Amino acid sequence: MVGKGMGLEALVGRAALSRPQCRRKRMRAMRRLTTLVAFLTGLMSVGQPIPSAAAAGGGTSTGVVTGSALYRERMALPPGAAFEAVLEDISRADAAARLLGRMALPEPGAPPYDISITYDRAEIDPARTYAVRARVIGPEGLIFTSDSVHPVLTRGAPDRVEIVMVRAAGPAQAAVPGDVGPAELRLPASFTGTLPCADCAGIAHHLDLWEDGSFQLRRDWLGRTPDHVEGNLGRWSVDAATGAVVLHGTGTPPLRWQITGPDSLRALARDGSPIASYLPYGLVGDGTLVPVEVPLSMTGQFVYFADSAMFEHCESGHRMPVAMEGAYIELERAYLEAGLAPQAPLLAVIEGRIAPRPGMEGPVRRTVLVDRLIATRPGESCARERATAPLVNTYWKLERLGTGEAPVPALPDRREPHLILHGAQQGEAGGPRFAATAGCNTMAGGYVRRAGGHLEFGQAMATLMACPPPVDALERGLAEALAQTRNYRVTGQTLVLSDAHGEVTALFRAVHLP
Repeated sequence: MVGKGMGLEALVGRAALSRPQCRRKRMRAMRRLTTLVAFLTGLMSVGQPIPSAAAAGGGTSTGVVTGSALYRERMALPPGAAFEAVLEDISRADAAARLLGRMALPEPGAPPYDISITYDRAEIDPARTYAVRARVIGPEGLIFTSDSVHPVLTRGAPDRVEIVMVRAAGPAQAAVPGDVGPAELRLPASFTGTLPCADCAGIAHHLDLWEDGSFQLRRDWLGRTPDHVEGNLGRWSVDAATGAVVLHGTGTPPLRWQITGPDSLRALARDGSPIASYLPYGLVGDGTLVPVEVPLSMTGQFVYFADSAMFEHCESGHRMPVAMEGAYIELERAYLEAGLAPQAPLLAVIEGRIAPRPGMEGPVRRTVLVDRLIATRPGESCARERATAPLVNTYWKLERLGTGEAPVPALPDRREPHLILHGAQQGEAGGPRFAATAGCNTMAGGYVRRAGGHLEFGQAMATLMACPPPVDALERGLAEALAQTRNYRVTGQTLVLSDAHGEVTALFRAVHLP
């Protein structure tokens, strides 16, 4: 039965109702809520498209963007490669693109690859701009990517795309901006500047570019309370048609920068077009490289051998030494306790930083500093972590509540504890919605998401079934975790929720169909 205006806090403190007291009321209300329960139960279909409210009511609001993607190089993909295509709202230049749909093909074989992305028509606004982005990711990071914007659905654009992907810059194929750009960049070099922000004093950028096609980016949202800093790590290429530098990073759509001189860049809109504004959108350098410290939530393969530690970042493919400081000892202890063969990797989720540190017998190297060990997954590898799962419209399986708590066990004859965040429905009052369960009652309500990783769950409605132990305690814990959440981070296929002080409130894992 659905409680009127029952918030997460109320659910946390509610004592379980006795069956004799509520049986008669429950039977009457359950007849009225058959449709709602069927809809919420349907959210449990792992890996299936997430139905909208209109679709649940029998409407036909589902649309499909189709097409194909290929690359022209005659080469076979390495084992563990995956093809991914996403449909995004790219209307705002100062905010992350909003995901509307996604498809993925593990081990896709030879191109062309068929594209079929399901989306909710109610989310489409004729005044906004939507585009499809495609990429191929392998064990060493990004292999191929779309380097131009492919608009769909609005402003006269079709619902079908034909994408030709280009080879991403790598150690064996470094991008050389001077070959195709209007001016040569002096590399390696650092570029800095403060760009406009819709809800803060500005976004300070520090971008480091290397000649081997790698980059790192630090962005600080100035004047925001609490402070918010984001890091990005990946590879860069040059758009042959426009000469723009394209950053292919972790968890975000490609960022585009026009080369305006040997030591200067200017931000471009998400669709690659110039930003018509007198506001400052430029980054400048002086031809020297001063690497910045970059904070990141990272999923990667950790190896400890002969008093040496290495970390391979799954999403970018970068391999870096690990400094034996901070929370490093927790990671080393977990590795030794896993009982792995010598030099075998341990998949780990960490919070940390990438910072310049002197090498043991050479120049300064980018080094991983571990601030917190979040989780380890013995027996798994980077294979399914190359692509970053979208926050919205993903089935997130609950793995753990809080920091250091035991993993959530599988409960017999119970639904799997999970969370799903739906995208905003066009014309729907109250904004986007979420649904969650610990295996007994279903919680549903609104949430607020802002640029910079802010996420806050609002007042929720919840069914009021009496839950037996240990489900009742797990349900109260999940409700409390959602009520305390103020920030989120997605790394690979892991969602980390945290409170206003940065403490982990819950850990989830993306679940997809094989």
